[in-house]
Amino acid sequence: MLRKNWKYLFYRELSNYYNTPIAYVFLSVCLMMNYLFFFLGIFGLVPAFWDTKEASIRGYLNLIPITFLFLVPAVTMRLWSEERKNGTIELLRTLPLDELDMVVAKFAAAWVFVSILIYASLPLAMFTWIFGENFDWGSTIAMYVGATLMAGAYVSSGLVLSTLTREQVVAFVMIFIMGMFMFLSNYYVVSRHLNPDLARVIGFFSHSYHYNSFSRGLIRFSDVFYYTSFITLMLTINIWLLRKER
Repeated sequence: MLRKNWKYLFYRELSNYYNTPIAYVFLSVCLMMNYLFFFLGIFGLVPAFWDTKEASIRGYLNLIPITFLFLVPAVTMRLWSEERKNGTIELLRTLPLDELDMVVAKFAAAWVFVSILIYASLPLAMFTWIFGENFDWGSTIAMYVGATLMAGAYVSSGLVLSTLTREQVVAFVMIFIMGMFMFLSNYYVVSRHLNPDLARVIGFFSHSYHYNSFSRGLIRFSDVFYYTSFITLMLTINIWLLRKER
């Protein structure tokens, strides 16, 4: 069970994002690019909002998985690598917190910060709902749920990889590569080189595979279970790695 003091570490971690310019830069650039591609489209992958002739923000939320590939490494690379490099991880161990408290606090802070990118589209959704016709709140909420769960999955794996090195740049590269694999393993660019049965298995463990149902407006138990199980597994591994260092 979590101790009461875990929330203080959570507040510290969350406030750290607002004290470092790199987080502002990445978040601002990601927001700007997402809004730009939402209205103008991108390489045929996401049609321009004006061309769809549909009152929906599906295009924006379908850009979110791509954005996570760059934002999540920037947000999570420092979570443990900076603590290890500065020696402050030893200070954390002297506090009335165990590994579970520390991992959950850091994960929750990073998850909240990354989720800002998702819910920054709420004004856009309200504008489309007010001035558009037949805006589907049901499918929109489903996409929000899926994007939030997927953000947690990416953040949890970034947290684990940040534990493995003292260098933030190395952590960034590892998290980016891991994110690319979890994103692309469901697509033909990877599956065409594999046996069909193996391709289906690997594709099932892709974050983008399970996001497809949410992007169609469906909230399926199997997809929710996948994301929550993945997050739980990553946090458990992170706790084990920290306890192994003692």
